[in-house]
Formats: sequence, structure tokens, C-alpha cells
Amino acid sequence: MIQLEVRDHTLVVTLDRPAVRNAWNPEVAQGLHDAWRRLEADPELWCCVVTGNGGFFSSGMDLKHPPMDLGTLAMPNLSVPCDKPIICAVEGGAIGYAAVFCLLADMVVSGESAYFLYPEAKLGLFQGMMGGFPGRLQYKAGLQWLMTGEPMVAHRAREIGLVNEVVEDGEATARALHLAELINRNAPLVVQAMKAFALSTVPKGPMEANYRTNRLLARIASSDDGKEGIASFREKRPAKFSGR
Repeated sequence: MIQLEVRDHTLVVTLDRPAVRNAWNPEVAQGLHDAWRRLEADPELWCCVVTGNGGFFSSGMDLKHPPMDLGTLAMPNLSVPCDKPIICAVEGGAIGYAAVFCLLADMVVSGESAYFLYPEAKLGLFQGMMGGFPGRLQYKAGLQWLMTGEPMVAHRAREIGLVNEVVEDGEATARALHLAELINRNAPLVVQAMKAFALSTVPKGPMEANYRTNRLLARIASSDDGKEGIASFREKRPAKFSGR
């Protein structure tokens, strides 16, 4: 589902479900979340490149086996705060969840025939994660892209700020790895401070801004202590909390 490889100081994350164009199921989402935890925790990892197997980045959510709540855990720079650069190498396409993924990543390198598609307006669905796009894309161009639900080609994505570089098809991963190598030649603590400062100034959409607060409250609501508190109140006895 997810392949991990370490090249010098770079963690290479490969989405590996080519038969379904690397669609996200629960295993993919959990694998991405685990990759962020590894990236943040390992002092020898200074950069990350994310790519897709089979010539396609990702078709987004697997409608037969959706990741459900794990989907947000898989997004970069969200569930696991990380000051290390995360670079997407996009070939083929990035659809739905994968388009949000590229938006929240730090850099994107794209093959010239790749495209980006966010189809929720056509599906009558909206989960809100793309709502914070004005902090990262041109407002009018981004709104047109989202409201029409039409695919956006790589060169247009570069014009409005979603993509850093457009390269020949098949070269996106190699170029992303080269960018990671160039970054890794520099002082890691300085690079991480640059990302931390820059990311702190990016305006956050409602879902992104409230994500950690909502996660904390949901954890409390589903905790053993929450159940114990209600039970002790009903039984008119002192609560015995466990911190779980």
C-alpha cells in the first residue's frame, strides 16, 4: 500500500496501489500518517518526497474502501506537525484527496501532462479541506478551479501557485529527489526554521485551523474518562479517572 525508502537524508514515500491508480483506502491513509510520524521523529531524515507507483500520483479516495476519518490523518502538515520539507512528485493526475494533499504539501513537481482535479462540486459533496485554498493559491483562479470541477493542467497549476516546476513526463520523481538533495546540502535546522516561520504565516481555512482543537475534543468525548465521569455522576459516586 505504502512503500518507504530512505535515500541519504530523504524519506521517499511511494503510494503503491497501481491497479486502482493509488486510491486511498484505510491502509494507505494510515501508512501516510505513520510516514509523517517517522519523518518528524528521525533526526537523520531531513526531507521527504512523495510519489505514486504506475505513472499516476493518486485518484483520491477509494470509493469502495474509503479511508473515513483516517483521511485527514494522512494529510501533510496537518495531523503531525513537521518542519521538514515535503515534496510531491506528480505524474498522471492528482484527484480529490490527492489534490488537497498537493495543496498542503510544501512543494510540488509535476510532469507536463499531469492534471489536478477536485470534483466535489460535481458530486454534491464537500468535506471542507480545500476551503483554505486562498492561503496557498490565487483566489480567483483557485475558486474557478474548485467551482467548475474541471481538471487543471500542470502549466496552469504552476501559474496559480499549486506547482513549483513542470518537467517532462516521467521526470517528476527524479527532479523532486534532486530538489531534496539540494535542500539537504544546507543546514537542516535552518531549513526547518524557514519552513516553520513560513508555514506559520500562511492563512488557514476553517477545517485546517480547527483541526487540532476538534481532534482534542473528540478524543475527550470518546475517552474512558468521559464514560467514567458520566457513570459516576449517574451513580452518585466519586469518579475514578485513568487518563485514558
